[in-house]
Amino acid sequence: MRTTFGTFNIATSGLFASQRSLDVTSHNISNSNTEGYSRQSSLQRATMPTYGDPTGVVGTGVEAYDIIRMRSSYLDQKYWGQNKTYQEWSIKQESLRQIEGIFNEPSETGIRKVMDEFFTSLEELSKKPGDDTCRVAVLEKANVLTVSINRNGQELLNAIKDQNFSIKNKVSEVNSLSEQIANLNKHIFGFELNGTKANDLRDQRNVLLDKLSSIVNITVSEMPGPNGNNYMDVKIGGITLVNHISYNKLTTQDKSVPGISDIGGGKISDVVWDGVQDQKVNIEGGELKGMLDVRDGNGTGFNYRGLPYYLSKLNEFASSFASSFNEQHNQGVDSEGNQGTDFFDESGTPSVNSVNFKVDPDILTNSNKIAAAALNDGESDNGNVNLLIALRKSTTMFPSVKGTPDDYIKSLLSALAVDSSQAKRMSTNSQVLVDQTENRRLSESGVSLDEEMTNMVKFQQSYNASARMITTLDAIMDTTVNRLGLVGR
Repeated sequence: MRTTFGTFNIATSGLFASQRSLDVTSHNISNSNTEGYSRQSSLQRATMPTYGDPTGVVGTGVEAYDIIRMRSSYLDQKYWGQNKTYQEWSIKQESLRQIEGIFNEPSETGIRKVMDEFFTSLEELSKKPGDDTCRVAVLEKANVLTVSINRNGQELLNAIKDQNFSIKNKVSEVNSLSEQIANLNKHIFGFELNGTKANDLRDQRNVLLDKLSSIVNITVSEMPGPNGNNYMDVKIGGITLVNHISYNKLTTQDKSVPGISDIGGGKISDVVWDGVQDQKVNIEGGELKGMLDVRDGNGTGFNYRGLPYYLSKLNEFASSFASSFNEQHNQGVDSEGNQGTDFFDESGTPSVNSVNFKVDPDILTNSNKIAAAALNDGESDNGNVNLLIALRKSTTMFPSVKGTPDDYIKSLLSALAVDSSQAKRMSTNSQVLVDQTENRRLSESGVSLDEEMTNMVKFQQSYNASARMITTLDAIMDTTVNRLGLVGR
């Protein structure tokens, strides 16, 4: 037969178990707004019963044997895989929006508008070839055209420089996150050697992995270790970034790129593994992937159409337009009776591009050098200026596009619109998937204050009941010890 003290121990175990559950509930409520926190739950079970009592097996109470975090590794892996795609296309969408702002079409300051005004000034000159006012107007409109193209070209170069700088910053951020993850792995491993769970430290590590997955494609795995503990391994493109408590660094390696570095774009940085010469990092997603595609995409083959593509197209426009216009201008005669010279300056090095495209200084300071006449027939001849105007309808000026100068710009803007629309669509679609997965993670791991308040009341009632049981047992013991056998005395 059980003693009263045995029942007292049962009530005490219930008191302690309820206290542990209230501790966990309080911890959940306190961290309801903590980033990445996973709801925790105290697990209880009946303790080992006693045998040998002829009246039957009697329980010995309850014990809180573990505190678990409500987290799905499947949803985490799914989130990391989807997040890299969303962040990649978000970067591309933002960058293409920036390129659209650079071209600013259609507008009163766009290339199509200023080019139209340039040819309109030539038409006015054809009506009055000897009028100095018309000649000066042609030079002013030509200068506006070159300055507009220069501005667009320089802005594209600046955007490439900005992307290159951002890539370097992201590489530093990856290294910092890798170091923090390795340090947390060390603390988690040491904390869990005795079989306990480092739930809060694991939450902190998951927050870092979420951030890392937004920057670069990662593969995360936990391998079994001693005492049931796991070793964490994080890889990028099949190569280990974090190996439990150690990590490998990324770095950048500068190189010159034709068409960018030689016109003022500076050197371009490749992302490589530190300590391994020329070993590029296989980046397949995340913000780094978006930045690299935007910075390096030249549109050749199946490559992405990024900043270099639009810069090269603008360079081609400036070079071909200057060459064709100069070729025709050289065949004319200026108002002083001299053979026409280059209207646009082609003497610089490198060859004409969107950054150095400009009106020849000799003509810019002397409008009489505009070769409007086809023959040396005086001021009234407009034969050559009419041929210059005809270039507006020429469809053989550009090697990559069969169309007029206006058609060339329209095709460039059309490609930009298509790319921008695709980036917006991909970003929106991938965001929907990320949000769905994040909502599923929150439904499983997030803290519901209503649910925690319900649990608090439940565990409070359980605690009060156990305390009441102890009070009752105390009264029973008082009667047994102090009053039993006193009746009738």
